[in-house]
Amino acid sequence: MNVSDIIRPHVARRPDKTAIIFEGRRISFAELDRLIDRAGLAITRMGFAKGDVLSLFLPSLPELIIAYLGTVRAGVTLNLVNAMLQKTEVEYLLNDCRSKGLLVDRKRLPIIEEIRPLVKSLTHVILMEDEESEKYPSFRRMLAGEKGTFAPPETEGSDLCHLMYTSGTTGWPKGVMATHRNIYHNATHFGQVHFRPHDVIMVATPIFHCWGLVNGTLGMLSRGGTVITVERFFPEKTLDDIERLRPTVFQGVPPMYNLLLKQPDLDRRDVSSVVFCLSAATKMPENLIRDVEKRLKWRYAEAWGLTEVSCVGTTAPYMETRIGSCGKGMDDAEIKVIDDRGDSLPPGELGELCIRGTCLTLGYLNKPEATRGAFDGEGWFHSGDIAYIDEDGYAYIVDRKKDMINVGGEKVFPSEVEDMIINHPKLRDLVIVGIPDELRGEAPKAYVVLKEKGTLTLEELREYCRPRMAPYKIPVALEFLDEIPRLASGKALRRQLREKEWKK
Repeated sequence: MNVSDIIRPHVARRPDKTAIIFEGRRISFAELDRLIDRAGLAITRMGFAKGDVLSLFLPSLPELIIAYLGTVRAGVTLNLVNAMLQKTEVEYLLNDCRSKGLLVDRKRLPIIEEIRPLVKSLTHVILMEDEESEKYPSFRRMLAGEKGTFAPPETEGSDLCHLMYTSGTTGWPKGVMATHRNIYHNATHFGQVHFRPHDVIMVATPIFHCWGLVNGTLGMLSRGGTVITVERFFPEKTLDDIERLRPTVFQGVPPMYNLLLKQPDLDRRDVSSVVFCLSAATKMPENLIRDVEKRLKWRYAEAWGLTEVSCVGTTAPYMETRIGSCGKGMDDAEIKVIDDRGDSLPPGELGELCIRGTCLTLGYLNKPEATRGAFDGEGWFHSGDIAYIDEDGYAYIVDRKKDMINVGGEKVFPSEVEDMIINHPKLRDLVIVGIPDELRGEAPKAYVVLKEKGTLTLEELREYCRPRMAPYKIPVALEFLDEIPRLASGKALRRQLREKEWKK
């Protein structure tokens, strides 16, 4: 079993059908398969083999899809790096997974050149574009000129397919280990629930996240449909592209729908080709769902999941979606809600949502204790999300994870941000909490204690953060305290501060 085999049946039956649309470019299933083979052959000839890790640090481009599928076809483990991360974060990820190689675009190359001496395992850097100096091999040149027949190695369903890093519930990001069986199963079953061979999906969410890659892109390709890849979401351009390309499905996250609905000329736009839309990553407000259905006239379907469950654990087709619910367990996924003692709760009662099934990944790379803390001995993953399940098995998420800040689907763990700010010369102490944000749902706020006679502005703090972290992690607000409220153990009382913000 190999995830790249998802496209094989359609290469044989409909080789000339368009698989990917990006800007003015169209890639057929046959061409996509050839490019995947060329990528796999090039990676193999560079000396990558089973057990090695190749990282991708790219925006949402067709090259990311090709490189992902080429790497896993070659039997090499893929590490997908969020394209918005900055040097401190990227250095940590590459060292944690001992990445042997990295494919990067020109925009992000300076980050890699700066941290490369600090990542001892990194022996190969591949540049996506052509490079006049030929300092780095060019991935596009490989795809255009690689000659020879590629005989992929045999891979088992239990083999490691990719790593995706998540902040989880404690500390710095953890590399989630997903097998070929995990990803193949999650993509194909999501595709069976939602897509048809004649569908065209616009994947407006980043494909360096599992929601856009596994469920949107691979899910549609598994059905023989067409994927419109979007490098970056801009609401006005998105409406232009919907009118021009006529997708039948739109995949996004709540802030995107909010922005689309606020476009001044929306009522004059023809978006009627879209039959239904998909949302995940963060809970979609019910009033926003009803606005989507009323003004855009799109039906709505939701999914719930996490990186630890190959992305999607629950969903339902748009014909069966219940507003406010994230659906039922997908395929063989079982779900339950438990109390603080671990006992299962009856329908309608609130507790922690747990899930098990083929969707469950192997756990966290190099972190056996964290794995045991989240994946129990009976095969259940404890999500940390508070939910209830109705009499028919539909799950309803009602509360956030304890400390996680969900910035429009981007998960931010406060301690990670604090670790990167605490050395600011003007700070004595700080704590980061999530505050309400009209556009993105939540955003980080910094509560700080200054050193004696110190002064600090929000812009100064943000300027300090910019080279150290992704933009969505940077605090949008600043408040000064005499002392950070903490327990005797030293743990910050985030909930106390957070509740004050959400009651305003």
